[in-house]
Amino acid sequence: MGKLIKIILSLVGVVILLVVALAIALPFLVDPNDYKDKIATLVEEKTGRALTIEGDIGLSVFPWLGLDIGPTRLGNAEGFGEQPMASMENVQVRVKLMPLLSKQLEMDTVKLDGLRLRLAKDVQGRTNWQDLQGEPAEAEEAEAPGTALAGLAIGGVRVTDAEVLWEDKTAGTRYVIDDLAFSTGAIAPGEAFDLDLQFLIESGEPAMAGRFDLQGDVKIASSLKAVDISGTRLVLDLKGDAIPGGQMELTLATDIALDLEAQTLNMPQLVVETLGLKLTGNATGASIGGDDPRFKGALALNEFVPRELIKRLGQAVPETADGSVLGKADASLNWEATTRHAAATSLKFRLDDTALNGSVRIDQFDKPAIGFKLQADQIDLDRYLPPPSAETEAVAATPAAAAAGGAGALPVDTLRGLNLNGTLKLASLKAYNLRSTDIEFTVKANNGLLRINPAGARMYGGQYRGDITVDARKDTPVLSLNEKVSGVQAGPLLKDLTGDDKLLGTADFQAKLNGRGATPDQMRQTLNGTASFAFTDGAVKGVNIASLIRNAQAKLKGQPAPADNLPNQTDFAELRGSATVTNGVVRNNDLSLQSPLLRVTGAGEASLPEETIDYLLTTKIVGSIEGQGGKGLGELKGVAIPVRIGGTFSKPSYTPDVSAALSEAAKAKVEEKVEEKKEELKQKVDEKVQDQLKDKLKDLPLKGLFR
Repeated sequence: MGKLIKIILSLVGVVILLVVALAIALPFLVDPNDYKDKIATLVEEKTGRALTIEGDIGLSVFPWLGLDIGPTRLGNAEGFGEQPMASMENVQVRVKLMPLLSKQLEMDTVKLDGLRLRLAKDVQGRTNWQDLQGEPAEAEEAEAPGTALAGLAIGGVRVTDAEVLWEDKTAGTRYVIDDLAFSTGAIAPGEAFDLDLQFLIESGEPAMAGRFDLQGDVKIASSLKAVDISGTRLVLDLKGDAIPGGQMELTLATDIALDLEAQTLNMPQLVVETLGLKLTGNATGASIGGDDPRFKGALALNEFVPRELIKRLGQAVPETADGSVLGKADASLNWEATTRHAAATSLKFRLDDTALNGSVRIDQFDKPAIGFKLQADQIDLDRYLPPPSAETEAVAATPAAAAAGGAGALPVDTLRGLNLNGTLKLASLKAYNLRSTDIEFTVKANNGLLRINPAGARMYGGQYRGDITVDARKDTPVLSLNEKVSGVQAGPLLKDLTGDDKLLGTADFQAKLNGRGATPDQMRQTLNGTASFAFTDGAVKGVNIASLIRNAQAKLKGQPAPADNLPNQTDFAELRGSATVTNGVVRNNDLSLQSPLLRVTGAGEASLPEETIDYLLTTKIVGSIEGQGGKGLGELKGVAIPVRIGGTFSKPSYTPDVSAALSEAAKAKVEEKVEEKKEELKQKVDEKVQDQLKDKLKDLPLKGLFR
């Protein structure tokens, strides 16, 4: 037996010597350059592409099985030009021969120099590598048993002077990656090696150019199914018109753990710095290789100065009424994402003195459906609006102008593509100098139909409730309002809104209106609907109707205007009415004002587009007039006095027609005198008839008739 073993070992030794001898002799016996034409012919038969090997093919067998190829070109697909799709100046691959006998793959440094790769997509969407893709492997074709490598070791990879061109004619984009250099240290399972990738990038549309640098330490598991990258640092420096501000430098630092067998991803720490911002966070992933990958993590944006960020983005800092706003901001959130949705929870955002928190979710990325639930403590929008100028102050003197001052054209295209459902709560809000608290509204939008309902707030001692709809499904948007205000103190509200509390009292207001158009002007010109209002225990400031009538009466009599020191206002116990709105013209026919001195009714109209008034008040003096500025108006008591109101919303005019009233009063007095004379005459006639009757009765022989 021992002799047999010696014979077998001797034979094995001879075989090994023969293999080594053959490996040494093979490069001298076989010249691979003799097969270049056959290789080119075979490639053309399989791909339809011309393969040109310009340089020599170097072959080594022992101790390294190596291949060294000089300048080589692979032709482009038909219709993509004459330049080759790929070319290289030199490639060198060497594998140690003896370890292969025990399924150990040991490679020297893989070298590739002068790679030129031109990738393209034509206007029909066809790529120039599409014809090179083989038929997909059948799912049931499993890896043949016994083919797995027992070990892998690569001396490294070195790519120098590479260039990649990508041109997409369907999108009109063109990108060039130039001076690409890629290198690694020795690669062995379970051992860390360094990685370094650098290249220049340039594009024409959008116009930009810059540099990309990536470094890190990589460790591949022995199973080849897990990769750890530690100390990863990416630096991206871009310039160009397409870059906000013209230039941006971004750095990213992280550690990455990827397990292909468990299908997990872990990034325990992530730091991104750009434009003066610092973003930190973490991320994990599960089922990353399956049909339903899931990711989650957290992000925090350190405090920054929004004004400085706006400048870095190359934008002009907006002029604001308060120059201290946009001074500080920060944010944080937890997030999760799949291929179908993304969500931000525990969202916190702070801007100056306003803190916002809540959640946001996006579904169906191809046609995003956005849901949100947000709440804020306080916000003063007036601080962020442009400072008032002389023109804006004049315009904002009326409620209509103030409401329209902050509105622009409706974003019709945005509305039609909006799919939104959410609620927003504000503890307090100041906007256009109006103050409100406990604001809450629900927004729903889909396919061009936007509805805010319910909408509610507390304001000026009362409540607001609203239902607002914008229908942009057709060519012309339609705005519908159904709003109700109850128990509101009109004076403070108007004082804040217009700067003048012309009307005092507790107000109730209700309106159902609709308008068509994309701008506030168009809406006002097409506004239609109904409204009603009621004020109690108030006053109309700026006009004392009793004083107007008294002064007009004195003028008619040629007397000087009587002096008084009463406030220039008309008090009332109740003021109410209703209105119809037709194409922006408000018509009221049932105005009713009641006060201790006056009873006022009114009818007329006001044009919202023109902001003009044409209205007639009919006033009657009633009750006690002392202390009401009505002393000396006794002769007008009970007489209807017309007061014409004209002018504009900002400058109304009041003209009482006292002459007509006095004429009516005189006529009434004449009629009263006539009636008095008639009564006196009647009494005299009756008395004379009675006296004559008595005299006649005396002469009659009536004695004894009534005994």
